[in-house]
Amino acid sequence: MSFAFCSHRSQNKNLTPYTNEVPNHSMQDNETTGVLAAISAPFFMALGFIIWDMTWKESGGSAFALNLFKCNLASIGFLIASFTFGFKVSTADVDDFEPGASIGFLILSGFIGIIVGDLFWLEALRQLGASSVLVIDTIKPFVAALLGWLILDENIQKVAFSGIVMTAVGILMVSLEREGGGDDNGSKEEKKDGEKLQLRSTFPMKKCEEDFNFEESNSEVDVIDANVDSNLEIEEEVGMPLDLPTVQIELESINDIESSSDDKINSTSNRRKGYILAITNVLLDTYGSVLTKQHGGHFSSWTINLIRFGSSGIVMMIVSCAMLLYNRSNQTLNTNTGSIPWYRLPMMENQKWIKICIGVLFVTFLCPALSNYSLFQITLGLALTLGSISPLFAMFLEWPIYGMEKKPTFRALFGASLAVGGVVILSIFNSQES
Repeated sequence: MSFAFCSHRSQNKNLTPYTNEVPNHSMQDNETTGVLAAISAPFFMALGFIIWDMTWKESGGSAFALNLFKCNLASIGFLIASFTFGFKVSTADVDDFEPGASIGFLILSGFIGIIVGDLFWLEALRQLGASSVLVIDTIKPFVAALLGWLILDENIQKVAFSGIVMTAVGILMVSLEREGGGDDNGSKEEKKDGEKLQLRSTFPMKKCEEDFNFEESNSEVDVIDANVDSNLEIEEEVGMPLDLPTVQIELESINDIESSSDDKINSTSNRRKGYILAITNVLLDTYGSVLTKQHGGHFSSWTINLIRFGSSGIVMMIVSCAMLLYNRSNQTLNTNTGSIPWYRLPMMENQKWIKICIGVLFVTFLCPALSNYSLFQITLGLALTLGSISPLFAMFLEWPIYGMEKKPTFRALFGASLAVGGVVILSIFNSQES
């Protein structure tokens, strides 16, 4: 497979300058290895994500810090691999090769897909939650097929397109079923909170004391007793009882209604923003792959990733260093917050850093190397469809690691079967229409 990374083949000779005469059996072999590479990539991604989930969350580090670390560490590996296996493709035609322009477009591809795209994706996750983002991610194969047809002049067989539909629907079912458990737990927590709120409204005096946040001290107890005595005197003069805690709760109810209305408006605005970011991420990520396929044909898969991840890592390192210098020069900054700044790496034990590095090997080294290789062997739509099946691998990898709490449900297994059926169709009918 390492040798195969240095022998890309373009689907369209007008876009990437490869040799025009390729034996038919060689084309079929390249398509087969391309499909295998596209299927293997999400397996390594799922495995690496599980490792990160078990280690990085406990560190308190931000997503930016993880992206910074993984890009720069993987770039070192891509540099070594490029020196070992070669920076260019041996079969590429070098007559009309412009290295400056190609490198520039690959840097742009990395900026669009890795820096901006990942930032939008993470913000969409925060605004919408994983379930909604996964629903939007299922349109990526169709966007890829459309852009491949419009920009790269690629066509997909009708049977293969049905495989894309089956795979996308199956992945959607698996993803929603895996996220559904968390939603159920959330509903239970909300129900418990509702019961607590109802319990507090039954005891208005306790609610009032909690709202004023009284501490147990003799002076404050005297104040409370004085208020109660004055309240009784007013009741005797007026001739009607005054329930101050009840009035307090009624006023709080009005404030709660107003704040609830504001929260609904903000929630609607945030969800609208989240959907826009999620859809934009799909477009940017797909177009980044288009740029890679258009302008990366002369380079090996190792070199493509070296340029994309290396340039992105340098940009993030500059941002991190700039934030460090700015905050050190800013005397008004309060550094005693107890949380790790988003631009800094967390402090962890060496054993945990080793696990993070293993995750980088799977997610940021092997997965992109296989994915970029598959881009040049099969059509863009097929490559991105096969590359999106990581939830299937995650479903079966998490079961033996986390136990029965991650056991696949019947609906998840049905969705996985549907997706696997689509993958089989794509593997058999992956050629272009003539």
